[in-house]
Amino acid sequence: MDRRSFLKSSAAPVAAGMASSFPFVAEAADEILVGSITDLSGDLDIYGKLMADCLTIAVEEWSAQGGLLGKQIKLLNYDPQSNMQLYTQFAQQSALKDKVAVVHGSITSASREVMRPVLDRYHTLYFYNTQYKGGVCDRNTFCTGVTPEQTVAKLIPYAMKQWGKKVYVVAAD
Repeated sequence: MDRRSFLKSSAAPVAAGMASSFPFVAEAADEILVGSITDLSGDLDIYGKLMADCLTIAVEEWSAQGGLLGKQIKLLNYDPQSNMQLYTQFAQQSALKDKVAVVHGSITSASREVMRPVLDRYHTLYFYNTQYKGGVCDRNTFCTGVTPEQTVAKLIPYAMKQWGKKVYVVAAD
């Protein structure tokens, strides 16, 4: 018997043995849970509501097309009400209790930074979808918004060409 035949004939019994010893592996969930932690009320609700609406539309479209990996997608909305303690609480709840596959959310860098360590600790994927200042780099966090440098990279040379070499940018940092 060659190595290939041996591996083929032994793979099924090994997989069956593993599935019986770990029943939770054999039972896959019928839906993929996606968490949205955005301000639906509070000081930043004007931005959070739009972000939540966009994510809702995306989840509905994907689910209408049959879902993802043959599973339906279910969105869980959490409203931190612009409160840093609630951001932390909902990050922990989404990762531990609700066991979401991914979290999208937060608007400010402060809210991102209270959620990120919690989600990273529990190996939950996290997408921060707003503009940010850069510098965030870890295995589970994806910052998809542009940085200020990216925003003005084309603007500054254009302005200098049009109006001269003195350019003033009014910005937070």
